[in-house]
Amino acid sequence: MVSSQELHPSAGARFVCEREPGESLRYRANVYVAGGATITAALTWDQAGQATLAPVPDDPWVANELLKLARVLKHSGQARLVRWRG
Repeated sequence: MVSSQELHPSAGARFVCEREPGESLRYRANVYVAGGATITAALTWDQAGQATLAPVPDDPWVANELLKLARVLKHSGQARLVRWRG
């Protein structure tokens, strides 16, 4: 069993994006931020191919990092992506 302390880094954040089943490219993003907060957002792409987050995270750094990771996910379509940032 994983404790919540192991999920949250001491600095920065751990980004976990998991592809949701279905035809369209859609991910559920969980961001484990230092200090114990967890931010969840859906990551999709609009008709123009621009990444969108819903809800948009209050923390602009988290939102920006998710949009950077969206570029990788759009091209790879991989099932799961985990990245540590900060």
